[in-house]
Amino acid sequence: MKTLARQKLRVSIPSGSRVFCISHNDDADGLASAALVRCATRSRFALAGYEDIGRVLAEAPRDLDWLIVTDLGLNGRQELIRNLPTIARRVLYVDHHMLSAESKTALQKAKVIVRHSLNDCTSVLVWDLLRKQLPEEAVNLAAYGAVTDPPTSGLLTREVHLKTSWNVDAYEGHLLALALSSKRCTDGLREKIVKGLAALQLPHRMGAVRRLADQQAARMTKVQKQLCDRAQVKGRVSIARAGPLALGTSAELLLGVPNVVASVVYSKAGSPSRTRVSVRGTHECRRHLGKLILRIARKFGGAGGGHMLAAGAILPSQRLEEFLDLFVREIGR
Repeated sequence: MKTLARQKLRVSIPSGSRVFCISHNDDADGLASAALVRCATRSRFALAGYEDIGRVLAEAPRDLDWLIVTDLGLNGRQELIRNLPTIARRVLYVDHHMLSAESKTALQKAKVIVRHSLNDCTSVLVWDLLRKQLPEEAVNLAAYGAVTDPPTSGLLTREVHLKTSWNVDAYEGHLLALALSSKRCTDGLREKIVKGLAALQLPHRMGAVRRLADQQAARMTKVQKQLCDRAQVKGRVSIARAGPLALGTSAELLLGVPNVVASVVYSKAGSPSRTRVSVRGTHECRRHLGKLILRIARKFGGAGGGHMLAAGAILPSQRLEEFLDLFVREIGR
């Protein structure tokens, strides 16, 4: 099987195939991607963070017909890529994060089918890839990712917007994004949300989603003030320890500090020895934060990456201050 990344790539998964999907657990794009796969194939699924994808893959069922990995950047994860064919007869990787030439080569050698683009979010790519197996209304799930993930202007994204109601899907997508940004949104609830979306249930009809979204909206102004008040400003960067909101949400709010072009929020990553970092930037930053975070996280024994204005990393906790100092120097250039 050849690795494919053509714009018009389509995949047909026969009815009755044993399919397992692993998707990003942290945002509307990841959950919508898993829901689209489930809607098209009746697949089982698991949700994972960037830091625990290896563990989740190790626990995935074996003897599968298809393994589908969505919205989980595999850049620089060559050993993990090499192991993908041991899980299923066919492996499909759909993503919109950076992908180096070395990682593309590793995917090709592993005979993984690839649908990758920096111009459209993952749920839009999944919708296009499986559209012949999806009901017409499923395009709305792609729209939830398109309106909430880092802005993209790809042709497929434009097609999705033309096929949907911008106001309605922006409302539904942002309800979903707000709920997922709550620390009260448990793993179990995230799985229920995927199942509801796969059944084409609207987010505002999911009681828990609407309740958490309302609570988050009410808290965000207060939390933003708390974050900004305690933030440390170095050069053109605001830095703070995470508060009661999700890391990425806190980083977005921290851009409200006057006269900064980038923000960094950090918290422990499950153990005192590891720290998660989330970074956001404005257009005045003039740096590709995903590429920058990838480079400097590796320098300090961590891993990272992301998009132009939104990125993240996992680091050894003892190297955090060095990481922050270098990031500030880079942004100051």
